Amino acid sequence: MARDTILSINVVEKPLVEAVQKHAKEMGRELKGLMLVDVTYADQPDRPRDTTGLFEEIVCDFNNLDALQQALKPYMDSLLAVTCRYESAIQPLRKVIPFLPYIPAPTETSLLWSTEKPMMRDRLAAYNPALVPRYKYIEAKDLSNVLDHIKDFSYPLIVKPSCLAEALLVTRCDTEAELLACLDNTFSIITDIYKREHRTAEPSVLIEEMMQGDMYSTDAYVTTDGQIFCLPLVKVITAHSIGLPGFYSYRHIIPVDLPTEEIEAAFEVSRQSIRALNLRATTTHIELFQTPDGWKIIEVGARIGGYREPLYREAFGVEHFYNDLAVRMGGVPTMPDAPLRHAAGVNIYADTEGTIQAITGFEEAQKLNSVVFLAVHAVPGDKALFASNGGQLIVDGILSNEDPEELERDVAKVRELIKIDVK
Repeated sequence: MARDTILSINVVEKPLVEAVQKHAKEMGRELKGLMLVDVTYADQPDRPRDTTGLFEEIVCDFNNLDALQQALKPYMDSLLAVTCRYESAIQPLRKVIPFLPYIPAPTETSLLWSTEKPMMRDRLAAYNPALVPRYKYIEAKDLSNVLDHIKDFSYPLIVKPSCLAEALLVTRCDTEAELLACLDNTFSIITDIYKREHRTAEPSVLIEEMMQGDMYSTDAYVTTDGQIFCLPLVKVITAHSIGLPGFYSYRHIIPVDLPTEEIEAAFEVSRQSIRALNLRATTTHIELFQTPDGWKIIEVGARIGGYREPLYREAFGVEHFYNDLAVRMGGVPTMPDAPLRHAAGVNIYADTEGTIQAITGFEEAQKLNSVVFLAVHAVPGDKALFASNGGQLIVDGILSNEDPEELERDVAKVRELIKIDVK
């Protein structure tokens, strides 16, 4: 029996459907899809789903190994590849991997190392100590003597949850008093945030010495035999770097203006981080700092990065989901040449915390020439919180233009037009 089924965990987005269809056309045979959904995620109202009928959907309790085995049993001889889009689906994917012995996939352990930040730091530091700053793993039971654990650290410090994304609850601390206050606040709300974000691990945080420099990222494809293909760097402007609350991605910029040798140095560190985690047959999202002491790793995820599909498509014509499937099916990706356009990602939070009264200017902003898409993720009556307090972004979007000056004007105009009234 020819293998013809693509398995996706929890969600199916339109670019994945298009990628399956393109691979099917190139292979000269029909491909189909299976979306396996954890019962705890099934009722999410905004869960991306296939509307074309290509993907069959099965809901299953991923904590019940018998149920999981029975759900996958009919597809053992037909599965061709497994893919996973969001950070929240990595742990469910880990539970599925033991039942997928005959297709290319990352190991359970490598996926664990890529989601649990303390384990990730341990593997990176063991592989090459220069990859990461000094760090310490802290659980709630350690709070009473936390200062003893980090007595040799140099401030400022960064506190970040062990398995959250999007800079949720990430906080800078310049003094011992700020650190203790931050930890008290974080552990008072982290359980609720983990639940909201579908994290099942025991809440914990990482305390590390703050890296100084500029933030970048790359998405890299890893083949089954360990070849690594890095996509062009994306520059990330964090809110903190321009004096705003939180460490979320305020702005993405692609292509970047860096010397060739610096770009290659970033790619080399990225390749080392992938090898340190023993990842294979997956796309990876790597965040880095360019520091005075060289490139340092912030984190590595075994998935396509947020907003990277439209950013790479607009700037370089990359079909990210198509390439992701290629390496997960045992092939190699199609890599880009020169940039086609300049692209930007925009994330918007409210200027203050409180209850949202109104969001205005959105429709006018959508009409700007550079806008690829803009989306609103809140309505009047919702709470507006900073990312450092567990809040989610309110507006996001992608813009692109052949003219970088017009792109800059439109990015500024989007922020000028969209107003979030909070009381």
